Amino acid sequence: MIEKWIPQYDKLDASDQQHLDESFKTLDVDHIEKVYEETYVNPTTVDMGKIEEIQYISADDIEDFQKEKLRDSAKASIFKGEFAVLLMAGGQGTRLQHPGPKGTFSFDGVSLFELQARQLQKYMSEDSAPVHWYIMTSDINHVETLSFFEENKYFDLPKDNIHFFKQEHFPPVKKDKTLLLTPEKEIMLTPNGNGGIFASLYNSGMLEDMKRRGVKHVFMNNVDNAVVKVLDTLLAGLHLDNDNEVTSKSIAPKPGESVGRLSLVDGVKAVVEYTELPEGADRRFLNGNIGIHIFSTDFLDTVGKAEMPYHLALKKLDFLDIDLNVVKEEVLKFEKFYFDAFKYAEKHNTLQVDRKSEFSPLKNKEGKDSVETAYQDLKSEGLI
Repeated sequence: MIEKWIPQYDKLDASDQQHLDESFKTLDVDHIEKVYEETYVNPTTVDMGKIEEIQYISADDIEDFQKEKLRDSAKASIFKGEFAVLLMAGGQGTRLQHPGPKGTFSFDGVSLFELQARQLQKYMSEDSAPVHWYIMTSDINHVETLSFFEENKYFDLPKDNIHFFKQEHFPPVKKDKTLLLTPEKEIMLTPNGNGGIFASLYNSGMLEDMKRRGVKHVFMNNVDNAVVKVLDTLLAGLHLDNDNEVTSKSIAPKPGESVGRLSLVDGVKAVVEYTELPEGADRRFLNGNIGIHIFSTDFLDTVGKAEMPYHLALKKLDFLDIDLNVVKEEVLKFEKFYFDAFKYAEKHNTLQVDRKSEFSPLKNKEGKDSVETAYQDLKSEGLI
C-alpha cells in the first residue's frame, strides 16, 4: 500500500521506512484520492451564466448621523467584550525577499504586526473589556512569529489577550498522485489554504475559547493589507444593525485587478477568483474582495464542522525524485478558500469602501502591490 503512494520507499533504509510508516498511518488516503479526482482529474468550471452581481451598501451613501449611530453601537459591543479579532498570518515574506514571517516585515522600523497591534491598544482602557487577538500561523513561521512578539513585548498589549494557533495542512502530490518526500525524507505537508482557518479555529479550541469569553462576533483580516482598519466600527455597526452572520468589506476593483469578485453564483453569495473570469468579464462585477469580514461565532461554529472543498494550485516545490535526488518541479497543491463558507450564511451583507484608506496589499518586492506602494500609502494615511 505505502509503495503505491511513495515509490521511493524500497530505496530507503529501515529507520526512514519506519518513520514513514508512522506518518503514513496518520493520512486519510481515501480523502487525498477524492480531492485529487475532484480537483485535477475531473475539475468543475465556473458557469459565467450563473454569476450575478451582489447587492451592497456603499459607505458614501450612508448619512453621517447614521454612520455615527452605527459606530456607537459597535463601540458599545466592543467595550463589552463581544468582539474578537482574527488575523491570518501564516505566510512568509519570500516574495518580498524578507527572511521571516510576512507580518515581521517593517516600514521605518514598524512591522505589519505592530501596525495592527497599535489599533487594538485603544481598547485597553479600564472602561473596556479586553479585545482578544487570535493569530493563525503555520508550521513554517509559528516559532518565529511567537519569538517576534516576545522580543517586541507584545506591542504593549497584554500577553494573555493574544492567542496563537496553527493552520492545518494537506499533502501535495505529483501529477501521478504519488506523495512527495522532503529532502529530510519526510512526507511533505503544506498549509491547506486560507479556507482552513475555520477548521483550525474550531479544532484548536480557539473558537471555544472565544465563546467562553463571551465573544459573539469576530473581525477577520489578512496580515498583508498595510492600511487595514482593524475592527472597523462602521463595518461592525452594520454587522450588528442587520444581525448578520457574515458582513464583508469590498472595494470597486480596477479593470483587470487581481482581486476576486464578491458575487452570487447560482443565487448563493461567493467569491469568483479573477483567474476564473473571462477576459473583460471582471468589469461586470463591482465588488472586489479584500479579505476583510466579520463573522458571528455561531456561523464559525457551523463552518468549523463543515467539509470545505479543495481547489487546485500548481506550484514548483523541492522534493526527492525516484532516485532520492532533490529536484524542483511543478506539483499539485490543494488549498481551501475561506469564501466557500459563505454559502452557509443566510444573512450576509457587503459594505463597499474607498480603497485609498482601506486597501494597500503588500505582495511584491517591486512594481504594483509592492513595498514602495504600501510605504507611500502608509505615509499618506499618517500611519508611519
